[in-house]
Formats: sequence, structure tokens, C-alpha cells
Amino acid sequence: ALITIAAAATSSSALRGSTFPSGLPARSSAKQWSSWRSGTRMQPIISRVRHMRAQQSSSDTDPSRYSFGAEIEQWKKEQKEKEEQAKIPEDPPKYSFGDEIGLIEKGEEPPRDLGPASWDRPPADPLESLRQDMMAATQAGEQLETKRAAAGSEAQEEKKEKKEEEQDDDEEDDGVPDEPPYLVSEYQAREWVAPRYKPGDLEGVLNEATMLKKSRFILPEDLMIEKAQDVLKALGDGSKMDLMEQLAEDFQFIGPVVGPLDKEGFIRAYNGFQLKEALPDLKENVFGWTVDPMEPNRVWWFSRKIGTHTGKFGGSIQPTGIRVEWPVEVCSVCFDDEGNIYRLTMGYSVDREMGNTGGLGAVFGLLNAIGHPLPFREARPWQPSARFLFFTKAMPRLRDLLKKGKDWREKLLKELDEELD
Repeated sequence: ALITIAAAATSSSALRGSTFPSGLPARSSAKQWSSWRSGTRMQPIISRVRHMRAQQSSSDTDPSRYSFGAEIEQWKKEQKEKEEQAKIPEDPPKYSFGDEIGLIEKGEEPPRDLGPASWDRPPADPLESLRQDMMAATQAGEQLETKRAAAGSEAQEEKKEKKEEEQDDDEEDDGVPDEPPYLVSEYQAREWVAPRYKPGDLEGVLNEATMLKKSRFILPEDLMIEKAQDVLKALGDGSKMDLMEQLAEDFQFIGPVVGPLDKEGFIRAYNGFQLKEALPDLKENVFGWTVDPMEPNRVWWFSRKIGTHTGKFGGSIQPTGIRVEWPVEVCSVCFDDEGNIYRLTMGYSVDREMGNTGGLGAVFGLLNAIGHPLPFREARPWQPSARFLFFTKAMPRLRDLLKKGKDWREKLLKELDEELD
């Protein structure tokens, strides 16, 4: 109370200074105030306080005195209005992301947690955010796989129903039975469509669209091509698990020389070569994906592989830096009713003069190109045999000589007959 009276008694000019007129600092401790109050310097201030009280009592009648009452009432009114407005929830301010856009335009990375500074929220945990992103990605992947599986199942069901509806009408359409007596080799196709031909001057052109429509195989053409590409990708990545899931239990690999290999033997042999490590820049360069119209569960494609031998091959052959260019190869896969592959053919070269592998495909071509051919005839470039040369070179010349001898003999006999006559 004494501090308040003393502050009210002092003039404004005294309060602006650092000490009271008596020399006591304006901000002093209670002990200093008690010491100062007991001295003789307190008497002038007490007299001034009494004078101020007398003046304050007469302020109601003196209009020149101002009590700040109106301002106090106005302030109370404003505070009451603010309290009432605070009870009404306001819409949160809209955020324009202008700061983040400015940072992006400057080439700087915006903060991860976007939002104005007025948003009072704890900082985001980066591990929790990563977990949420991974969970969202996993859920999205599962949903996509579910949709793809559902779409594939629906397409298979629709095609199966359509084939069943058209099955009774096939014989009436063109009278050609779709039976496999057209195949007389040891290889027998599981699915078969008899040839239908396009009209025109060139005979023997198959009408692929008509034949594929008559196919009774349940897998659509697009799905078979997609699954064949998945197998080729798994072979390139060396993913054993992906291959095991896509190959049937009765799977066989048939190459120009190697095979047949079963499922385990093929995966073991293929992964043992480690082609990706030997040729890191290997490109398959595949093209020409097509479904066989006569064997509608089979997909064919072409390959023109190119790569550089810059890594160790087979665990023992050191890099040579040789650029390997294979000739064009023809490859194929056959599917069963469950969509698994039961037959794979690769490495069949169709032009032995292309590339630098000596006309060989697959691994035999690679080994020949880098100067490490295998020590048997089947793994080396083609060379004509002596019998082949005899029948293709010597026999025509001998035939010409025999013909000339026959002509000379007939000519000689004719001359003798003329002399005798």
C-alpha cells in the first residue's frame, strides 16, 4: 500500500527518472523501502499524498480534473465483446501453400509437414511417416493385384462361356474339324486349331483372327503375352522364386542342343551361368510377341541380344571386354489351363551369318564369341562334313563328267556307224 501511495504521489517527471527525489531507486527491495520509510525523508512524500487525496476528493466537482472513467468503461465493454466473440468458433484460415510454392520455384526443398505456423501440432515422426507410407503402398499394391486377378478371372470366364457357346457351331461354320491329326510328329500340342486361310492370290496365308476366335483355350491372348514377358523378366533378374511360381510341375526346357530339362534342372543351370554379372549391359531386344493361331496356348517372340563381356562368367572366365552380338533367336512358351508354363524354348538361331557368335544362340554363342567354346561339336559353329562336301561339291562335278563321257561315247559310236555304211 505504501508503494502504491508513493507511486501516485510522485510526479510524472520523477517517475521517468531512475530515482525518487529523495535519492531512493524507483525499483528497490522491501528491506530498502522499510529503511527509507523510517527516516526523515518520508515526511515530504506523506505530505504530498495527503495533498493528492484532497485534490482527488474534489475531482467530482472540478471539470478540469480527468478520472479516465469513460476509458475504463469502454475497455470493459470491448473486453466483454471479445469474450462473446471467442465463444463462436471461427473457420480456420485457408492455406494457399504460397511459401512452399516459392521454395519450389527457388529450387529449395519445401518442409515435409505443410501448413501455416499457426497450426499448433507436434513435429511429425519420420519413422512413423515412413511406416504409414509403406502401409499405404502395400495396401495400394494389394488392391491393384486383387483388381488384376478379378479382371483376369472375369475375362477367362467370359471367354470360356463364349467358347462353350461357339463350340457347337464350329463344325457348322466351315466343316473343318479342330482335331490334332494334322500333327504327325512326336510332339503333340495340347491345344489345336485347324488352319483357316485368307482368300487371295497367295495361298496358305492363315486367317489368324478367325482361328483365334475358334480357340477353346481359356487364357486371353493379352494375358498370355503379359505372363510370357513376366517369365522373361524373371530370367533376366535371376529371381528363382518368381520362376518357381510361374513354371508348372511338368515343365520342360527344350533348346537346339540342350534338353529336355525339368524345372529344377533348368533353374539350376540358368542361374549357374550368371549372365547379368558377366554382361551387366545385356539387352534382350525382344519384339514380335504373337499367339500361335494353330496352337493357341503358345506365345512366340524374337530376340536380338547385345551385351559386353565386362564381368566374370561362370565363376572362372575373366572379362574380355568383347561386345557380343547374337543372331536373331526365336523363343516360345506354352501355358496349361492354370496359366503355368509347361514348355520353354530358347536359343534357336534363324540366321547364322548374323552377329559374332558363329551362328550359335544362347550360352553356346556367348562362349564362342569370347573365345572359350566348349569342347564338343554341338557347341561350335557349323562346319560342313566330308560327306556333305562330297554330295554337294564332288557329286555335281562327277555327274557332269559322266554326262560328258556318255555324250562322247554316243558321238564315237555314231561316227563308226557312218564309216561302216
